[in-house]
Amino acid sequence: MHFRTVRGWCLGLLLTLSAPLAFAAEPPSQGVVLAAEPLTFAEAKVLPDKLTGSAACDLGPGKTADITVSQTVEVTQAIPDFCRPAEAVITQTLSLPDGSHVERGFRIVDDAPGTQLPPQPPRPRIRVRCEARRLELAVEGVPEAPLLTLEPIGTTATATPLRLRVPRDSEARILPLLIRDDAGARRALEELDFLVGKGVPSRLSGRDTRLPEADSVAGLAAALERARNHAVLAAGGDLGTYIPRDVLAPDLEADRPPLKTGAPETIGELQPPEPDSTADSDLFWRQGRLCVVQQDTGKRMRCYDPVARRWGKAVSVNRGEQSAWSPRVGRCGIPLGARNVRPPENFQPELRLSPRAVLLWSRWDHEALVMEVPEGNGPPRLRAPEAEELKKAVLASTGSRLLGEGRFILDEDRKQFCSVRRPLGCWSLRWEGRREDEGPASLSEASVSPDGRWIAYLRGPAPSKADSDDETRALVVRSLELGPYVAPREPVSTAPRVVRTDVVMEKPVWGEPALGENDDRLFRARISCDLGQDARIPFELEKHTSVSQDPWEGSAGGCRDNRVQMHQELTVPGGLTFVRRAFAVAGDRQSPEGDVKVRCQPGRLSLWIEGVPDFPALSLTANMGAFGAVRWDLAPETETRLQALLARDDAPALDALDAFARLVKLNDDAREVSAGMKPNDDGHVSRMGCLATALEAISARRALADGVHPEQHALLKTDGMCAERYGMRALQQRLQAATLPLPLRVGALKGKAQVIGRVRSVPSIPPERQPQLYWRAGTLCLVQEDGTQQVRCYDPAARKWGPAVARQDRPFPREDLLLKSQDVSGPCYPLGGRSIPTSEDVRDVLPLSSRASLFADTSRGALAPEFKVIEVPEGAGPVRTRAPTVEELALAARAGAGSASLGEGRFLLHGSKNERSSWLCTAVRPWMCWNLDLESEAYAVLAAMASPDGRWLSYVRISREKPYTEELVLLPLTPGP
Repeated sequence: MHFRTVRGWCLGLLLTLSAPLAFAAEPPSQGVVLAAEPLTFAEAKVLPDKLTGSAACDLGPGKTADITVSQTVEVTQAIPDFCRPAEAVITQTLSLPDGSHVERGFRIVDDAPGTQLPPQPPRPRIRVRCEARRLELAVEGVPEAPLLTLEPIGTTATATPLRLRVPRDSEARILPLLIRDDAGARRALEELDFLVGKGVPSRLSGRDTRLPEADSVAGLAAALERARNHAVLAAGGDLGTYIPRDVLAPDLEADRPPLKTGAPETIGELQPPEPDSTADSDLFWRQGRLCVVQQDTGKRMRCYDPVARRWGKAVSVNRGEQSAWSPRVGRCGIPLGARNVRPPENFQPELRLSPRAVLLWSRWDHEALVMEVPEGNGPPRLRAPEAEELKKAVLASTGSRLLGEGRFILDEDRKQFCSVRRPLGCWSLRWEGRREDEGPASLSEASVSPDGRWIAYLRGPAPSKADSDDETRALVVRSLELGPYVAPREPVSTAPRVVRTDVVMEKPVWGEPALGENDDRLFRARISCDLGQDARIPFELEKHTSVSQDPWEGSAGGCRDNRVQMHQELTVPGGLTFVRRAFAVAGDRQSPEGDVKVRCQPGRLSLWIEGVPDFPALSLTANMGAFGAVRWDLAPETETRLQALLARDDAPALDALDAFARLVKLNDDAREVSAGMKPNDDGHVSRMGCLATALEAISARRALADGVHPEQHALLKTDGMCAERYGMRALQQRLQAATLPLPLRVGALKGKAQVIGRVRSVPSIPPERQPQLYWRAGTLCLVQEDGTQQVRCYDPAARKWGPAVARQDRPFPREDLLLKSQDVSGPCYPLGGRSIPTSEDVRDVLPLSSRASLFADTSRGALAPEFKVIEVPEGAGPVRTRAPTVEELALAARAGAGSASLGEGRFLLHGSKNERSSWLCTAVRPWMCWNLDLESEAYAVLAAMASPDGRWLSYVRISREKPYTEELVLLPLTPGP
């Protein structure tokens, strides 16, 4: 519940139903009315404690849900000993027939006369009624607020749940309001935004996307938010965003005030004050020196000279004349003159300007106001601060958070500084010197010297000591220098700069220098987009690119240092988002991906990947609804191009189809990772038209060209118009014909597996440097889990375990093939004396030598692995990637201690991500995989490994039900026909 003391809002609820209420001031009428707020506590406390009511609403056949309202009033008595006045808290709820609701809460305080700020204009009353099968919401008392009309979608009783839309006549009344920024329009926008933004669209997550008009209410809410933000910026205000201006709009760097800070100097330690303490700070400035009250007695102080960089002797505490002008809030408010005045909610006192005035600051709205009381008994008031009074107060103070003669204020929590006078805005506080000087540690008790040359603050604990009981904080002093600065006459928009060229999502290449510790960069750009909407509702595509250091910890030096993470996000009107994530290496120009380009044309949007011949551009057509609501459809020419490419078998056509599928996946992945959002049909490009079937056809064609999974033909949809359009039946038959039998005897996999023991955890296997399970001299050896590092080996021919022996007595045959250390994790792989960066889609399979290793690239899907050899040459030559040979795979298998290679290097084991099964895949082209049906669905299969001679397969099976037993299984392998 949000209460706004500054307005003193209080709203009674008037239900004009069958009989008027006692406090109604007019005859009853159809519907319900939210009455205008009472102006006094006396009016509020006589309202009924509880009140409910309803009015019938005829919206068509089967749509007779009522408009219901409820109100509760809670009055608390005053507690004079604690300076707590009496107050009334009013909570109201208005429920509409579609199931949406609007909730409001207000608080009115019964403070003594002369201690309350005058209330702002009262909130108007709102009339809600049904008329001619329409729902009407009228904001009365605000001349600029037009009537908002909602009508149901469909008129049949089967259209459930009920959904509402804004009809065209209501849209025409509201549109002129969206381009105005005068005071009357701002108030009307505030009231309409409250009704629509807080209530009506609450059920739109399940809207029927086949009707673009269903988005009209959500479109109105978005248009009202854009208009409200425009009005705030036009008035020199700030949107209150947590992101500073220089981060939101890097191209506006010239508008940043030239603030420089010196290197930090730690001059001691101090205990921070208790939260909500009303005592004076132990840090204050006096005669150009920083004075610190000794916290053991509180009666003596020592002062630090930042120029001479030394402490003075301990003397009695002397804060000067300004000590009586404390701006802190007491139990009864802020003392102003002879009275106590409570500041507005979310505002905190910052600097005493005089005995009757204090500067307030809201860190949420980035706004500064002066609260003062006049001579005599007049009411207190709020006003904008004046430059001269701020300058004079700062110079006479004992330190504050203001700098630049009172033009700017520090925001410690967010490490930024903000303008005090309009136009408002905040900028990041860039520390000079080493970046790690402050790191993520928070700042507190910041105090700028009256001359603005120095800043002192307490530095929070390091993250490793955040949970420590020691609350001592380091006391830090830095120099400050603010150069000449003239605020722009026109308020600077925090929106990204609008560009008129194509939007480009760059390929994952980072040619700039590597980022430093905790460094990150943010780039934003927009492109205007003409989709045929009303000219008063401009549309832009927004591209958001963030570049940050590789977050992995523990990786080998040199690999992590050069890696950056690139996150690119393209936001399109109508709920479309394309996300491209990748790791890149500084200076690396090699990338198989091309730039994704986006172009807006009248009524349509096109995306394509550069550098791919014959690429069929993804074109979408815009179906416009009310208030710019967009429903996207697949352009007919896109499917025409796809059908033409699918009819070809040449490599350029397959490459173009593969790139097209990856482009569509950028949208699907973006929708799936959206926090708290359930994907809607209009959010998935792949669900437009017959595109989902086309993607299946593309996958099938790639399988026919590069490799095939035996179950893929069974997953294809072959019925329906889309399947007929793309020839899915013929593709299924081609897949079935291309499927070869399993190159192992089925009898070897059915009923001949033997459980040779239990393990307490899944053992590591080669290529780990210290595996717990490995083959040696024809036996399967298991490191004992009792901590003794002894080994027992199982002889499959004799079918028995040998005695426990010391591990060092049984060395591995080829130590140079066990390259991966157990303490190496993350995206770096040690190879040939280097750390090679790899992606999460590339998994290590089998070391071949000290400079080469086999990897499985699953970027095209877990069921379509591509086996590659990464090889490091001697010297400083570039790393190269090549296809493996059967001979080197067979040699590595025979010389190793167990591996994924079998069948004399012709086949490789490949584990599935869901751990339900293992796959047997060909090692070289043509690729093909078979499902090894090792266990039933009751077990998960892990740590599969073939013996060096290829005669045995070992793995660990884990039961999926309690007691979750983990058993070591051995299976004989017999070549197939």
